[in-house]
Amino acid sequence: MPADGALLELIEVSKSFGSAKVLTGINLTVGRGEFLTLLGPSGCGKTTLLRMIAGLEDISSGELQIGEQVVNTLPPSERGVAMVFQSYALYPHKTVYDNMAFGLKIAKVPKDEIQRRVNEAAGILQLNDYLQRLPKALSGGQRQRVAIARALVNSPSILLADEPTGNLDSATSSEIMKVFEELAEQGQTVIMVTHEADIAAHARRVVALHDGQVSSDTRRARFVRENEHIIAAKK
Repeated sequence: MPADGALLELIEVSKSFGSAKVLTGINLTVGRGEFLTLLGPSGCGKTTLLRMIAGLEDISSGELQIGEQVVNTLPPSERGVAMVFQSYALYPHKTVYDNMAFGLKIAKVPKDEIQRRVNEAAGILQLNDYLQRLPKALSGGQRQRVAIARALVNSPSILLADEPTGNLDSATSSEIMKVFEELAEQGQTVIMVTHEADIAAHARRVVALHDGQVSSDTRRARFVRENEHIIAAKK
């Protein structure tokens, strides 16, 4: 069972691809309603770790718990998580509404419930005026909002985001990060991957990875102090 107040717990989790070790002995606990960033350079294993939490990659060894359940072999659809990708992954021929509703329709959620969930998520992400537009008619920031809203309609216990600002300019990136901050303030657990210190600084907690291991685990205020010169240079 996870530690008191914890929603997610990784215990000595490792990942190898053949003889290549990607992650080694990861121990990590994430509380309910926490906004945590996995920070590190390309190749450090942060996206692999996120994908293992989502169930998109198998764990080589160790134990991954969500709530009170060991989920090592549980498929993604049964983990209660949702993922936002850097590429948005929107259907270009579907409206914003239909993009957000697609997964719910596949799951055979009743039509009235789909409409309620889509409208609720659209309100949170300020998308009410765009529900009948196609993705090509939206800005990059608006497309990412749609991707986040599409994840939220599934009422996930954990919202995962893989480099969600990677395709956005600085101003739009800040707007998207404020969205994640607001979601966390409302009680949504958020785990995000980034390689940029200024983006990571929006999270309440920053876990840095290096060569497949946790190199530091820092609260926001301390992280900002220690990386003030890097963050200031990005502004």
